[in-house]
Amino acid sequence: MSCKTCAYSAVSLSPESVQSGKLLCRAQPPMPAAIPIPAQGGVSIQVVTLWPVVERSDICGAYERNDNLHNNNG
Repeated sequence: MSCKTCAYSAVSLSPESVQSGKLLCRAQPPMPAAIPIPAQGGVSIQVVTLWPVVERSDICGAYERNDNLHNNNG
């Protein structure tokens, strides 16, 4: 029941994303993150949403087997 074979995990393919090439857990909604950006007169905050990044060996609490992945890899 690891993230490697979970139906909710997927590799980010967006080349402009900071999460590009990482395994993402889509069992939960994206998490908001604040990025401070220097601005005239102080700092402005830009809010972005990122999916949780997981490792292939992480345990998935909302595990559901990805049958397509399972069948393709034996």
